[in-house]
Amino acid sequence: MSTVRPLLRAFVASSFLIVLPFAAAQAAEPADVANRLKDALARQDVDLQWKGISGDASSMVLSGVTAGASGTEKRAEIGDITLTNVSEDGDDYVIGNASLPTYSVVNEGATASMTDVSISGLRLPPSDSTDPMDSVMLYDKAKIGEVSVKRDGKQVFDMTGFHVDITRPEGDNPLKFEGAADSFTGDLSGMKDPKSKAAIEALGYETIEGSFAMAGSWAPKTGEASLDTYKLTVKNAGTFDISLKMSGYTPEFIRSLHAIRKKIAEAPEDQKTTQSMALLGLMQQLSFSGATVRFDDDSLTGKVMDYAAQQQGTKRGDIANQAKAVLPFMLMKLNNPDLSAEVTKAVSAFLDAPKNLAIVAAPPNPVPLAEIAAGAMGAPQQLPETLGLKVIANQ
Repeated sequence: MSTVRPLLRAFVASSFLIVLPFAAAQAAEPADVANRLKDALARQDVDLQWKGISGDASSMVLSGVTAGASGTEKRAEIGDITLTNVSEDGDDYVIGNASLPTYSVVNEGATASMTDVSISGLRLPPSDSTDPMDSVMLYDKAKIGEVSVKRDGKQVFDMTGFHVDITRPEGDNPLKFEGAADSFTGDLSGMKDPKSKAAIEALGYETIEGSFAMAGSWAPKTGEASLDTYKLTVKNAGTFDISLKMSGYTPEFIRSLHAIRKKIAEAPEDQKTTQSMALLGLMQQLSFSGATVRFDDDSLTGKVMDYAAQQQGTKRGDIANQAKAVLPFMLMKLNNPDLSAEVTKAVSAFLDAPKNLAIVAAPPNPVPLAEIAAGAMGAPQQLPETLGLKVIANQ
């Protein structure tokens, strides 16, 4: 986790960069643009500060930029952000191009760095705007040329070609988004835990390669949000693919969410619990419409069973039979014979011929999150039926 933290901070540090190819009639004052950007980010629970502003109405530099979560003292040193082709369109400011020099952060012996960072397509509305959509920062394209993490001078993670593209909604059409990373590599040979290190070496995953892709949509007027795919592929291992559908995620909900989170951050410690209860109440406005978690095998399952068999001095088929024999007893806690039989059948088929395995939740009607939470605490055995839960294999 110590390696991941600086990488996450590096991603957060890049989230303010905005680019929009746009030609407008008027120019904007540098200080006004900077303050408008600060206001827009504050609505996303991000506090942006800088030491100075230089340049003219259409091209400016914010120097010594730092950022942090609203209401907290911890800040990330961003550096200088250059904004060009800045203009006005009605009451909105439009930033034509923004760039960040190579960014890096060092934490606990790990150095995370990024190059070629930009985000395109952001309008900055007035701070007193009443349009619910202005509570959401939308852009056309975001990209990071390369993300690199090194520990003690050794490359442990590298990702290239990360980008996210957004198609803004027109009329009743939903907003659509898609993103991907062309490739990533990870070095797991430095694992400290002896057992984990031995398993990684036996499985042949000292170095992993893969790619990432995602796509989805959001209808602001109805609050329906869909993550159609969130796919992570590791070469010679497999692909995890997650999809999710929810409703109630309206601009008004997002604005209320930001307001409550700000109150939580600014509240004294003895009042944070009370504010958190308000957050739980707000979450009741969301409903669950469906989800799928799918794994497509690319030799990982067989390698794991072979490794387990080697540890026990037996064969792969014996490991599969052991798992199939134990599974029904593990599922008895569900107190759902039909689902237990379905899961056992699917997992058994997958272990005999590993192709793909999926957990699918498809309720006939959207289920409020509050109902799911209450069911999990009071009657968990009824949740599979409420959620329309199924487990399927090799389809």
